[in-house]
Amino acid sequence: MAGDGGIAMLFGDLMTIVQHDLPIKIAVYDNGKLGFVEIEQKAEGMLDTFTRLKNPNFADVARALGFWGRSVSKADELEGAVEDWLAQPGPALLHVHVNPMQLVVPPFMAVEPAIGMALYSARAILHGRGGDVWEMVKENFV
Repeated sequence: MAGDGGIAMLFGDLMTIVQHDLPIKIAVYDNGKLGFVEIEQKAEGMLDTFTRLKNPNFADVARALGFWGRSVSKADELEGAVEDWLAQPGPALLHVHVNPMQLVVPPFMAVEPAIGMALYSARAILHGRGGDVWEMVKENFV
């Protein structure tokens, strides 16, 4: 499993997988951003900066490299796509588009990141990005 930012740094590894015909299955979760970097920035109370990505269709890239590749954007397509992906005899990559505003929340949270998220929210609103804050709240708490 890889995020979109992570897989972009591993194209050389993908070429090695094809060269050695390794039956490795890779799922790419594409939220269109460097999610961990963004959440770290927000947890420090900073506005997220330089975290948005303009991604290719990773399934097309995978096919160009010699993988089986498929892209999924709808939840009702996921089960069949996973079955097809796992059934492939050789290397296969499944590109899954996910909600960019969904937060990864640990089972516990320290006080400092919570304060940082509050600072981020205030700064975002003051910089005209209140819509981002509202979308984050809707997707994660409403």
